Parts: sequence; structure tokens; C-alpha cells
Amino acid sequence: MNWLLWAALCDVCLAGAGLLWQRARFVRRLIHFALCVAVASTVGIVTGPVLWACGRQASTNWVAGRTFYYLARVTLGVVVEIEGEEILQRARPCVLAGNHQTMLDLIVLGRVFPAQTVILAKKAISYYPFVGWFMRLAGDIFIARGSRQSASDMFRRASGELRAKDVSVWFFPEGTRGRFKAGPDMLRFKPGAFLLAYHARVPVVPVVVMDFHSIYNRSRYWFAPGTIRVKVLEPVALDGVAEDALQTLADSTRERMLAELRRISPARAAH
Repeated sequence: MNWLLWAALCDVCLAGAGLLWQRARFVRRLIHFALCVAVASTVGIVTGPVLWACGRQASTNWVAGRTFYYLARVTLGVVVEIEGEEILQRARPCVLAGNHQTMLDLIVLGRVFPAQTVILAKKAISYYPFVGWFMRLAGDIFIARGSRQSASDMFRRASGELRAKDVSVWFFPEGTRGRFKAGPDMLRFKPGAFLLAYHARVPVVPVVVMDFHSIYNRSRYWFAPGTIRVKVLEPVALDGVAEDALQTLADSTRERMLAELRRISPARAAH
């Protein structure tokens, strides 16, 4: 129990220092964030085998995600409000396409993630302690960046799961986190999400998450409580779309999402 006392003492010291120094407040909240991740991942690891035995392996993400969200809501004061949530159930199975910003994306995923949905992520994450372990149990799909063979395997496996198991896939079509100092924006979409949906014969559901600048800014050591707004847009059907037109469709979907991103994002202010 001594380590619990030391941890509590350190937290109290950081809380006291945070009254004077913003950086101390930032570090304390990062520690709380990491603890929430560890606890939620452990829940996913424990429940994963049970869900696998029940034929609900992909719902491991939902269990761990909701656990993380409610822990983060209590400890960090971050709340997620969703507009159009009913579309997530109506359109399944589907490919969910969301904009990628910071580590706070995990809080959004924890609240938005539907049951029976897997994540498409870079292979390196599969080796992370706790997070990678439960993601493996959840049947998430890992790809090696720059590997054509890996991408080919990914699309074949994911499309099969979508059709045969009634499972959706979460995809970040930007490919990496976008950081924009001038204001809310998005990187150009890669066609992977649309290629996956094309082969699986399912729609793409755009999920727009507001700009995090008012809640989280790593360069300014700013991490505050607040509300994250999310808008789920109407599905993008791929019926009758030729494969060589998928990039054009990805570009037009990005423009649609970007317009919504700028609409729901609060004005940026100096911290």
C-alpha cells in the first residue's frame, strides 16, 4: 500500500504546484489521462476473452472505450456531445471516417464507438502495453506503414469481416494527426477508407470532431475541462462509384467534413 500513499502524495503536490504553474497542472492531467487509459485497457483485457467466447469479440473496443470515457469524464471533466448519433446504428455495418488531431481522440472514440466495431491502426500500436494487448483481443486490424502487401491484406481481411460478421471499421483517412496553427483544418484524405468500403460494399459514415484547441494545446501546456462537440454526417454511398473515382469521392467528403468542422469548432483564444 506504500506505493498508493506515494502516488496520492505526488498527486497532491502536483495539485498544489498547479495553483501556481500551468505546466504542473498540465503534467498532472496527463498522468490522470494515462491512468484512465491503463484502467480501461485492463478492463478490455479482462473482458476480451469472455466476449470472444460469446462471439462478440469486436465489442471489446466498446467496453474498454466506454470505461475510458466515463473515467475521463469524472477525472478530467471532458464531456462529449454527439449530434446525429442515431446514424451510427442505422448505417452499420459501415466504415467510420473521423478527423485525427491529438491524444484526446481517445476520449471521443470512447464515447462515439459503436458496439461490434474494430479499429484500423498502425502496427506499432499493437506492441504498446495495455492498449496494444486489448486491441489484439478485440480483433483490431494493424497495418505496417509503407507496406503494399500489408495494405492488401488489410483490405481483404477487413472487407470480409464487414460482410460476414456485421462488423464496422473505424478509419482515420488523413493517415496521421493533423496540427494546424492557423485554425481548424484537415490533411488531404487518403483513399484507403473508401477503397475498404468499396470492396466491402458498405457506406462511409463521416464523423466530425471539433477543434481541440480550447481544451488541449501541448505546446502551451494547456489541458482543461470542457465539452467536445461531434457531428455524425449522413452516410456516403458507394453504389455505382468506379474504383478509379474513389480519390475524388474522398476529396469531396473531406470538403464536406471540413466545412462542418469549422462550423462546430469554437473560436481559438490565447491561453
